[in-house]
Amino acid sequence: MLGKPAPSGTGELGALSCPTVRRCWAVGVASLNPAARPGSTTVIVATKNGGRTWREQNIAGGGTPQLSGVSCPTPNDCIAVGSDGGSLPGSGVVLASTNAGATWAPVTAPTGALTVMSVSCSSVSQCLAIVNDGSLIWSATSTDLGQAWQRQGNLPSLFRAGDDLSCTVGGPCLVAGYVPTGTGTGEGAVALSADGGQKWSLAVVPNGVGVLRSATCSSARACLAAGSTSSSVNNVVRAKGALIDSADGGHTWQPVSVAPPVADVFDIECPSATVCAMVGTVWKGTPAVGSGAVAQSGDAGTTFHLSAAAYVPLTLTALSCPSTSTCFAAGGDSLARVTMAPPQPRHHSGSSHGTAT
Repeated sequence: MLGKPAPSGTGELGALSCPTVRRCWAVGVASLNPAARPGSTTVIVATKNGGRTWREQNIAGGGTPQLSGVSCPTPNDCIAVGSDGGSLPGSGVVLASTNAGATWAPVTAPTGALTVMSVSCSSVSQCLAIVNDGSLIWSATSTDLGQAWQRQGNLPSLFRAGDDLSCTVGGPCLVAGYVPTGTGTGEGAVALSADGGQKWSLAVVPNGVGVLRSATCSSARACLAAGSTSSSVNNVVRAKGALIDSADGGHTWQPVSVAPPVADVFDIECPSATVCAMVGTVWKGTPAVGSGAVAQSGDAGTTFHLSAAAYVPLTLTALSCPSTSTCFAAGGDSLARVTMAPPQPRHHSGSSHGTAT
């Protein structure tokens, strides 16, 4: 894995979508610490050469939205979601591009949205978004890349969704998150829809699982979810990574026998039935300092192995794998390309493998 800084002025990147191994878009928010990085207001960056260079994308209409999700079903068509930073319903934001990111323009947000948390498009005519209106979290669908939205089902009332939505063609849609157990704490949970977002239910997750941040399926039945062993709902916590799997399309989950080598996993993807990758943090030194980490699996997530890394100073929070050989990752103002070379399964998960690009 080889990382690099995002273009000068980029804020905090938190979501990524790569329809091909050459074209990729990352979105986020303006710098959370403007005093440390003045002028950091770029919230969309893109590459068209496989990550060798990244460039700022222009947003029509002015303003700097807070973007938490992006999905590009084709190399030319993308949709990004988030909010304008307001505190009232109607603050939700949806941007779309139909010219490979040359221009991004506001389109219609779901009615009453305080924020549009995440989005997943399997095609231009099939997009699903997760929406928070300040009291309920629900899903909405669009058949025209965000020009209009149809409200669907409410997510379970006690469930707190993260900014990660994964839908599998012919399989379920999953949202990882937690159920609150106290002030600032929660127990890992997964919300599941088997009908494209019309109805949602809580999956059966082992007791005591820490906060979950991402879930994905490599087929209609085989799924993985990951996060932290910590119950803290804060963004980055010094704790071991947590990994659970499902063999019935996300309805019931079990712990994976070998703990992942990445701490506080933020995103997990499986571009094939056997190849998977995850991103998050590794902690080193005394006092411990966190830096970005990627791990990969060649046995459908049974075991993961850390990839060799260069320039990933910040926790990686977003991952997109357009092929079984290439993934892209983002976190803070850092971006990375990962060449997937999953090793043969071993008896432990701490060895460093993988090929840097």
